[in-house]
Amino acid sequence: MEHRWSPFRQFLANKSTILITTHLNPDGDALGSELALAHYLREVGKRVFIINSDPLPHFLHFLTDDVHIEQFSGERHAGIIDHCDGCIVVDVSEWKRLGEISTLIKARALPIACIDHHLSAGKLGDIQVLDEYASSTGELIYDFLKTVKANFSQSVVDALYTCILTDTGSFKFSNTTAQTHFIAANLLGMGAHFERIYAELYESDSKSRTLLKGHLLADMKFECDDRFVWFVLSQELLKKTGAHLWEAEGFSDLARPIKGVEMSIMFSESKDGLCKASFRSKGKIPIHKLAEHFGGGGHKYAAGASLEWPLREAIEKVITAAKSYFDQYSCSMI
Repeated sequence: MEHRWSPFRQFLANKSTILITTHLNPDGDALGSELALAHYLREVGKRVFIINSDPLPHFLHFLTDDVHIEQFSGERHAGIIDHCDGCIVVDVSEWKRLGEISTLIKARALPIACIDHHLSAGKLGDIQVLDEYASSTGELIYDFLKTVKANFSQSVVDALYTCILTDTGSFKFSNTTAQTHFIAANLLGMGAHFERIYAELYESDSKSRTLLKGHLLADMKFECDDRFVWFVLSQELLKKTGAHLWEAEGFSDLARPIKGVEMSIMFSESKDGLCKASFRSKGKIPIHKLAEHFGGGGHKYAAGASLEWPLREAIEKVITAAKSYFDQYSCSMI
């Protein structure tokens, strides 16, 4: 679909210094998309800065040997952003999910191009390439790089393979398509280090992450004849296990292997006492509608929402609504 990239290519044409950023708590798709784009832009002579509101999870450091990624600081990065003449936002299309860096981007009125595969009610950027049917933002970046006949270096190949592997749950989520496998096969053909990537992502858990996972599994709450599960990642639990919030990456899918469970919610408490809800469905319940009820959004079967209440109040409100929501679809699942 070469034509869909025309506005984005025009956006890049007169830019010399570009900021790339992504959502809070960046995952493999967010980081891989940033890195693949950065390598391409630098090859064509652009100056590029990757700056995110949240720190880079340790288990993704293996991808960043040749590119520096910074955590946003208004004092340290204001001057850098002043010199940028464009911004590319990947894997997110909502201002509030960009975190603190969004304030400075708005204040500088930077021209923005957004590349994302999530459903969104809002609009971020004048140039948007949004495709909810893509398995990952990395799949879209792959398409762009093919369109412009970019050089697929080892770093780019590994970054894009990481995007697809993580956002499809190792090719087991419903967003996995024939096109997804076709792209993955091409990346393998280009020499993707698939064994190392898998080992770094899924076979490198720390003691604290392992303990945290154990507590979450042990404390799961089962509702609606055991077909709806919810669990809580509190600050108290993080302290108890010695884990960092980024070590919970992927835990929103912990209930997926449980037979009979159709819907799950993970509550994650932030340091300020508020929390986020991560909604998951095995494919019979369009869970994004429930997330939208709480001001969030995402994919049809995987969505999230930032909640404006303290943890206990948030749980009460969301679980009450979730039970009612589940009941609406229970007849169709029999």
